[in-house]
Amino acid sequence: MQEILALVLEQARNVWRFRWWALVIAWVIAIFGWVYVYSLPNQYRSEARVHIDTTSAIHPLLNGMAVTPNIDQQVDLLIQTVLSRPNLKDIARQTGLDLNVTNSEQEQSLLDGLHSRISLRRSGGKTDLYRIGYTSGSPKTAQAVVQEVINIMTRMAVGDNQNGDSKQATKFLSKEVDKYRQRLNQTEHELATFKKQHAELMPGKDDYSAQVRSANASISNMQDELAVARDRKASLQQQLSGKGSGGTSPAQSRQIQSIDQQLAQSQNKLQQLLAKYTPQHPDVIAEKNDIARLKQQRTQTLARLRANPSAIEPVTGPDGTSGLSSELDSVNTKIRTLQYSIQRQQSQLSKLKAGADDMTNAQGQLAELSRNYQVTEDQYQKLLTRLYSARLSTDVEQSNDPLKFRVIDPPEKPAQPTGPQRTILIALALVGAIGAGLAFAFFLSQIRPVFINRRSLTDVTGLPVLGSVTMAWSPGQRARRHTALLLFLLGAGTLLVGFVGAVLFAPIGVHLVPSFLTGQPL
Repeated sequence: MQEILALVLEQARNVWRFRWWALVIAWVIAIFGWVYVYSLPNQYRSEARVHIDTTSAIHPLLNGMAVTPNIDQQVDLLIQTVLSRPNLKDIARQTGLDLNVTNSEQEQSLLDGLHSRISLRRSGGKTDLYRIGYTSGSPKTAQAVVQEVINIMTRMAVGDNQNGDSKQATKFLSKEVDKYRQRLNQTEHELATFKKQHAELMPGKDDYSAQVRSANASISNMQDELAVARDRKASLQQQLSGKGSGGTSPAQSRQIQSIDQQLAQSQNKLQQLLAKYTPQHPDVIAEKNDIARLKQQRTQTLARLRANPSAIEPVTGPDGTSGLSSELDSVNTKIRTLQYSIQRQQSQLSKLKAGADDMTNAQGQLAELSRNYQVTEDQYQKLLTRLYSARLSTDVEQSNDPLKFRVIDPPEKPAQPTGPQRTILIALALVGAIGAGLAFAFFLSQIRPVFINRRSLTDVTGLPVLGSVTMAWSPGQRARRHTALLLFLLGAGTLLVGFVGAVLFAPIGVHLVPSFLTGQPL
């Protein structure tokens, strides 16, 4: 640390040898710097404050019903578009800034300068206040540029093209809705025509497999009923012919006939149920269980009567035989009816099996037509809903201006310049002048070095220094040294006084120096 301090002191003593050069350089550069600061033109800044109201009471009411525009995005786009190249050209033309532009390079420089000097920013916080400012050498130009920016923002906020996108979307959706309406009508006509042409193959309450199962079950039940009727016919014929054991057989007893009548009634009811329901219907299953129970009861009754013939109750008419003849005729009629029904049901089953392929193809085509119709209808409904929403959005935009633009503080013509900050620039010129003087003195000390003490001489030569002789100043020399020091301090002090004078002289120098440099009278 001591070595560094010693080195700094050594360099300071070397620089001190050229202090007059440093003072002269500082004075020259300071004067030129102050003159340059005086020559800088005044800058005038005009500002305005505008309020963009983005709130609207109608938007919450239309939530979910219409597409409401994003007002914040519109404001951001408005601010970015204001400083676009076409608008900057318009500002330059309206304010007369382009009168001296003769080529594309000058035009580009003019537009870049406008873009950099025009400020458009939010005032702060979440308010909708925006501050517009511009700095120019002419107060009239500064005010005109800010006013033209406000004019452009006003035209853009209430322009005629604010709902162009909504109109275009409505027009497109209207075309799509008309196209899908025609397609829906065509698909609906094709579906109705197909159903009309293949009415006999259209699926009803049951599909093909259910119809086949129902037909087979019906045939099986009628065949069972036919077998019972034939047994009954044989028993009646045997009874009428007088064959048997001299008495009434168990199959001809009143008990068995009663059970047979119940079986016939149950089978008729089952036939009626199968015409309406599938074999898995609870009523059909219950009726089948009753028939099975009656069959089991008939078998048990026959066995009991065969074991105990005295319990047989004969069935006789008024003359003892007419009842059997009448019943035989009834059984024959029932047998013929069942045989015809079985034949008709078998014919229908054969026809159903023969048309299985046609029915399957028809059902496949019907499913495809129905699917196309449903898809077309769904898409049509979606487009119709969006069309109504787009129309409502367009009406909302036409009847309600979303951006309410209002000027809070209009731009004014500035009376006093806002720049440049001449006091700061004059101080910087002084600091730069002092630094330049010290740098020049340091440069001279490096090209014209001397040995200040024994250590520096030893470091350079590498030889030991046996001793040193101190300079003995005479009284006259001391007086001259003191005088020179006072003169230097006076010169340095006058530099600071010159700085204060330059600051105080700034209002006059601003007008005097440019007139002197241009040769024009004040």
